[in-house]
Amino acid sequence: VIDRGRVEVSAAGRTLRIQGPGEGFGEIALLRATPRTATVTALVPVDAWLIDCSTFLEAVTGHPASSVAASAVVSERLGRGSAGG
Repeated sequence: VIDRGRVEVSAAGRTLRIQGPGEGFGEIALLRATPRTATVTALVPVDAWLIDCSTFLEAVTGHPASSVAASAVVSERLGRGSAGG
């Protein structure tokens, strides 16, 4: 989760989105147990919080509403053509 700064999320040489404070990345790999689907590059110095896989999965899948919301985010991002799109 980004605390300070901005990152670019890209795939296949195409910018998918810019993310900043309060946003996160890497959820697709954790939820689907797959390799990364996009590249994240810092645009400015970034401070971020790391959440380990087991803690993330317990927090997200341990409550039905958050599990549904997480699945929707993954489906939306994968549905845009390139992961994280």
